[in-house]
Amino acid sequence: MRRTGELPPDFDAMPSIPGLPDPLLLREEGGARPVRTAAEWERQRQWMRRQIEHWVFGTMPPAPGNLRGAITSEHKEGRVTVRDVRLEFGPEHRGSLHVELMIPPGKGPFPVFLTNHPRNRPWVATAVRRGYIGCIYYATDPVYGHADDSDAYIELYPQYDFSCLARWAWAGMRAVDYLYTLPEVDRKKIGLTGHSRNGKQALLAAAFDERIGAVVPSSGNTGECDPWRYTTDMFANESIELLTGAQPHWFHPRLRFFAGREDKLPVDQHMLLALVAPRGAMLYAGYAESAGNPLGFEQAYIAARRVYRFLGREENIWLHLRAGEHPTTAGDIENFVDFFDAVFGRKAHAKSETWIHGYSFEEWRKVSGETVDPLAYPRREPGGFLDGVNSAAAWEREKAAVRRRIDGAMGEEPAGLTYPARHELNGSDMTSSGWLAGLFGRPMAAPAVRSRLREEGIGVTGLAYGDDLQASLFYPLGPGGQPKPGKWPLVVWLHPYTYQNGWSAGSPWSTTVPNYIVDSRPSFPALVKRGFAVVAFDQIGFGSRVLDAREFYLRYPKWSLMGKMVTDTRAAVDAAAVLDAIDGQRICLLGYALGAKVGLMVAGRDPRIHAVAAVCGVDPLRLDTADRGVEGIRHYSHLHGLLPRLGFFTGHEDRAPFDYDEVLALVAPRPVLVVAPTLDRYARVADVTREVEAARRVYRLLGREEALEFDAPEDFNRFPARLQEKVFDWLARC
Repeated sequence: MRRTGELPPDFDAMPSIPGLPDPLLLREEGGARPVRTAAEWERQRQWMRRQIEHWVFGTMPPAPGNLRGAITSEHKEGRVTVRDVRLEFGPEHRGSLHVELMIPPGKGPFPVFLTNHPRNRPWVATAVRRGYIGCIYYATDPVYGHADDSDAYIELYPQYDFSCLARWAWAGMRAVDYLYTLPEVDRKKIGLTGHSRNGKQALLAAAFDERIGAVVPSSGNTGECDPWRYTTDMFANESIELLTGAQPHWFHPRLRFFAGREDKLPVDQHMLLALVAPRGAMLYAGYAESAGNPLGFEQAYIAARRVYRFLGREENIWLHLRAGEHPTTAGDIENFVDFFDAVFGRKAHAKSETWIHGYSFEEWRKVSGETVDPLAYPRREPGGFLDGVNSAAAWEREKAAVRRRIDGAMGEEPAGLTYPARHELNGSDMTSSGWLAGLFGRPMAAPAVRSRLREEGIGVTGLAYGDDLQASLFYPLGPGGQPKPGKWPLVVWLHPYTYQNGWSAGSPWSTTVPNYIVDSRPSFPALVKRGFAVVAFDQIGFGSRVLDAREFYLRYPKWSLMGKMVTDTRAAVDAAAVLDAIDGQRICLLGYALGAKVGLMVAGRDPRIHAVAAVCGVDPLRLDTADRGVEGIRHYSHLHGLLPRLGFFTGHEDRAPFDYDEVLALVAPRPVLVVAPTLDRYARVADVTREVEAARRVYRLLGREEALEFDAPEDFNRFPARLQEKVFDWLARC
């Protein structure tokens, strides 16, 4: 900023687009209309490319018209010809790029497996065995052991501001320039792939170079196939702020202006996939990757698939969300080649379309048969439920009606059983969190981790609860490593939208979670050292239970995911409250984002809850209309599938059956801390304030106005360490 004098854009003048911008909506002459013709699509393509270059990657030079190649060496490895080539191009041919070709035996032309992964990063060998020319271009991070030829392009093209990832992608296009000169190459069958940071550049190169027939961006996550809008702090992965700080050279610095304002970006990563259409694109990642988000991948796929349908080539876009963390195996490369073979017409393979979340409002309506007339519901404003309520006795009579309205949105809970709880702290349970708990490096699955925690004065044990589920209970140790004497107050941690690893997000003891991933999980050690015990578990559809929500509405069409989360949380409280070591009079709920919503819902119906700290969890449902630029009711009904019945009220938000002022009122007169950052793009702070002040009327009626506290820090939607300390202090005072 000092060097260029560039300032942030006028965000107030930019529209807020909470969901993914529609790639088939043509924006011209101050308006927008659907793309209907090939000519309109071409104009839209050019607009998307300009916007992506400007805001995300920087502007690339045009293709040089003077590229030449010189073979520097050639040898045989068995029957495969290995050829090293130096490409020269640009002003006075000062630009260079080293390319390595591995040509299988036989008569060509051959398809090409193109990548910037060097041979010490196993990637090309499988493709060569499958009859592809392996082609490696040396433009990637030197961490792989080779020089990055593209770094010199900064000085070669000083008038262009293309970032590191854009330079790698531009180098890949120069490799394609050379491949087009070779008789051994089948020009119509060039497939490009790359993993992690190289997946980001692979997608960019394919989006901008139509000669690339298919692309498999692998586990590039944020800045690749996981849109910026689904990589904010509450998803606990690589946000704009994190990446532009930890890796400031990867993207254009201009992107950092949108940290916390992702809804203001005119474009998003799904539009790169749209630019690839109708050529082949396979979104490929692990659904449990610590830096990933399966929901984001699915949303990008759904949005891009509409473009492929428009162009009549839906069979050319695939979605493959595999089991496991970040690293790939030889089997993954076989899948890449299968995809290339299918797109290039070499061999038929069934299309991959894996779903992890897989929810849609339309499908829910089909399986549930539900229909609601929103016009049958009265219009309400914040506090309207208190009309005529002017005493504590009158509120007691009104509470039942409020609960009925909330229960109606939650759906019909089937009859269930109570897990036979134990009273001993370290008794034996027969439940398990499954294999993913080991992948996440959780203490109950890793003895070495438990040992490290004991050294910090923290004990941990499993806690069976609910419908054959398992939580983890952290507690303070005293002298000799024994449980600290006395009864401990309890904090139940309720995680945010961490689909990929649930409550493990940001775990400091896990070897699978990079230390630069944002920590959206509060510091359990800090809470334990304050004398609390802490219970943590995964909600359905998250972490170790990430696969459990996919069929939920087929199994329970009349219930809701939020209803199940509330039931499970109460079951966890059931199991913890009867432990001899727990003070049943001081059970507190602490939640961020999704967890804050669940916590308030639980406290409103469970009198055992002593206090609730809700960080970024109050949504003004009746105020969150489309003009507010927030996800609104669709967040619950169309995106996350939490409360599908609310979907009937989109466009009629003021008729929603309940709102958070009523949820807060049900908790009264018990202590509640509501944290609503002033720059939260998911809920406007002025609207949250109206909800809180409406609920405060009930606290006032009950003589406990001071028990409802409201904090509006100047910040985005997140739960950083400094805020955690304030919340922990509040819990300790309750």
